Amino acid sequence: MSSWSYGNRLRAMYPEGRANATGRRYARVWAKVIGLGLMPRRWVTLEVTGRRSGRIVRFPLGMADLDGEWYLVSMLGERCNWVQNVRAAEGRVTLRHGRAVACRLVEVPAGERPPIIKRFLQKVPGARPHIPVSRRAAVSDFEPIAPSYPVFRVDRQDGSGQPARKHHWWRWIAASIVALVLLVVLAGGLFVKLQPSPAPLTLPSGAARPPVGPVDGTYSTAAGTVAGFRVPESALGFSNEVVGRTTGVTGTISVSGGRVTAATFRIDLAGLTVNGKTQPQFATSLDTANYPAATFTLAQPVTLGPGFASGGTVTAPCTGDLTLRGVSRLVTFSIAGRRDGAALEVAGSIPVTFSAWGIKGPSGFGFLGSLADHGVAEFLVVLHHG
Repeated sequence: MSSWSYGNRLRAMYPEGRANATGRRYARVWAKVIGLGLMPRRWVTLEVTGRRSGRIVRFPLGMADLDGEWYLVSMLGERCNWVQNVRAAEGRVTLRHGRAVACRLVEVPAGERPPIIKRFLQKVPGARPHIPVSRRAAVSDFEPIAPSYPVFRVDRQDGSGQPARKHHWWRWIAASIVALVLLVVLAGGLFVKLQPSPAPLTLPSGAARPPVGPVDGTYSTAAGTVAGFRVPESALGFSNEVVGRTTGVTGTISVSGGRVTAATFRIDLAGLTVNGKTQPQFATSLDTANYPAATFTLAQPVTLGPGFASGGTVTAPCTGDLTLRGVSRLVTFSIAGRRDGAALEVAGSIPVTFSAWGIKGPSGFGFLGSLADHGVAEFLVVLHHG
């Protein structure tokens, strides 16, 4: 799957250290898979009494092995639910991997955590977007963050620190592989499909204020202006969209005699974010180091129609030159516009085929995950006189 969004989507499922609705659905799927023993032995389902509900709650977790011991690490820090439940239960938990094993989790002092956290990142890839140190960094680099990421040593009640082993007959192994593949497809599909994509940029849904002043004049971009892109993505047969946004839009338009006679806009591509984060892969594809902005220049006047001056919403075709990555192409698309008090509001979208502008998309992985070779540039522009 594209690196444009993968890490951000993992982080987005756990705002402020707590799983959102998508994260909880995802966790339930993996808790079942791991609890059945269908994953490597370092993956376990933690069962612990809920500190508020008094009921058993389950968390799918990966373990780190170091110097003959096994450890659980909270990739989400102190506020993670399972950490607080384990502390309330005084470490008494059950770890399930094919069968249930009663264990005692012993919290590790902060000074002993750095090598364990490093090992954890090496063995549990899903934790990497949440912990701000590379798995390749020196152990000393983990010392400043160690107090913020609780670590627990796993002690089985029989005195062994090893996770439970379970041997299966070959038929059970074959059935497990089939079930695992199906569950991975389901989980991957949920991960992609259930991630909410921002809605397309359109005119605001609320009623506009009555028009104020004359229509004719020169207008400049104002607060509320936003532009971005929307690119289809797929993973394991499911589809969704990667959406980027920037408020770094400047420009002017001129209106005379019921027509837009001139318009020029500049969009800051280096300021584009996906889920609030910049994307290095996107910057590479657009070569924002050499071409930090896109521009649009109106090529033909746009007739607004008789209802526009009195406050009506109009749609009209618009033709102009769109420049991306140093390449200019003539594009024609539809815009919607209206007056809102003394301001103008204009929204629209422009289909973009990457190859037409020399944009190189990231490498995909076929059925496993890829981005489309096309997308949509979309905008909502708010303009004030002057």
